[in-house]
Amino acid sequence: MGNREGESALELFARREYATVVAAVARITGDAHGASDAVQDAVLGFLENPPRHPVDNLAAWLTVVAVNKQRDRRRRTLAEGRALARFGLPAETAVEPHSLDADMRAAIGALPARQREICVLHYVLDESVDTIAGRLAVSSGSVKTHLFRGRRALAARLVAA
Repeated sequence: MGNREGESALELFARREYATVVAAVARITGDAHGASDAVQDAVLGFLENPPRHPVDNLAAWLTVVAVNKQRDRRRRTLAEGRALARFGLPAETAVEPHSLDADMRAAIGALPARQREICVLHYVLDESVDTIAGRLAVSSGSVKTHLFRGRRALAARLVAA
């Protein structure tokens, strides 16, 4: 697999494996349009904040990071759509992202309102348990209970799908 003189692992990746990783991310996430952006974001993250431990397979590492970034984007978009809907904006304004897996949309939609709200605030918007409790005027224990039940319900529904 000869390495050109002075060529870094990232340069070698870009030349030989970038297109394959973009295709893999698109296949995993179901979002061909966002896959390239997610891989580029993963590469930038690698450059800005390199991993603490050596990476044996850069393509695999970047694929995992890019898939996670793409999933984070979907979650954020879903939360934005739900927030718009909650404020009574027209339905066409609060459209679910087309790239969000139908099973995930159904699973989230099937949660009771309070579980759905708390799960979106925590998992999509990265709000802490205490922050959610304060905003909703409930105890931290109540938030934790809703998160536990929501996770369990999502897992059961997604495994069955």
